Amino acid sequence: MMDESFDPYWQWLGIPPDERPVDHYRLLGLAMFESNPQRIEAGADARMNLVRSYQSGPRVAHTQKLLNELSVARLCLINTQAKASYDAVLRGRQAL
Repeated sequence: MMDESFDPYWQWLGIPPDERPVDHYRLLGLAMFESNPQRIEAGADARMNLVRSYQSGPRVAHTQKLLNELSVARLCLINTQAKASYDAVLRGRQAL
């Protein structure tokens, strides 16, 4: 069961509530539209390692949820076609 008063985005990743919903770049701690695959991988690795450090604690449900989100973000941003589609959607939202 997840503790609803605990905010792993804020507590662990430093993403305040006013920056949500969070995009893949922010989730991985990257600059918007980062294109360097090594930086994307490094950002994902760093975030996943940080979240994994809490896996054996009382917030295991939060760690699993965040690790899944981080994995989805990583896979999207390292796949050239998926990243292009995702970026187009983000750019469209910024234009609104």
